[in-house]
Amino acid sequence: MVPDPAVLRQALDHYLALAADGDPAVAVTAQNAAYTLCVLTGTRTVEEAMSAVRVLCPESMTPGPSRPRTLIVPTAESGSVQPEAVS
Repeated sequence: MVPDPAVLRQALDHYLALAADGDPAVAVTAQNAAYTLCVLTGTRTVEEAMSAVRVLCPESMTPGPSRPRTLIVPTAESGSVQPEAVS
């Protein structure tokens, strides 16, 4: 099953906006958005989800002027949120 590109783009934009916020108060919401990306792409980690987005909807990964350069990635060990650089 392949997610609708518009839905995938919306979920990606939502996640990236939360990741760019940097406010610890939005950490749980960012984790929920990361989980949604994983469900939509059939993956288990944000890293895998981002790779899947590149394949399923490459136009979603086109950098724009407002695209953040850092993602918030929940770690499996602690459930905490760690920044990860995006190339």
